[in-house]
Amino acid sequence: MTLIQGVTCNIVGQGKPEKPTSKEWVRPLGFLFTVGWYIALSLVIPTGIGYWLDRPDRFDSHPLFTLIGFGMGTVIAFYGLYRMLRRFQREQKELEKDKELK
Repeated sequence: MTLIQGVTCNIVGQGKPEKPTSKEWVRPLGFLFTVGWYIALSLVIPTGIGYWLDRPDRFDSHPLFTLIGFGMGTVIAFYGLYRMLRRFQREQKELEKDKELK
């Protein structure tokens, strides 16, 4: 009986793991929405401009400017995503350092 109570005291003494607060999951979720919109718009806008330039009343070069716009949009999307992820990772490291100091 005392052995079981001793074990119970040790388990209870460890404490419960911390539950994430609302701010901890809202921030990454907001980041994901931002990344999604950024990638979608950086692909759609240049591709749309290329498609508009390919119309018969403009340059009449059907797939050329659409593909160029899609290529430029892809480069813009990857570069922007890289910068966003680096900034997000840096901010997460700073938050972890702040938690360790507390």
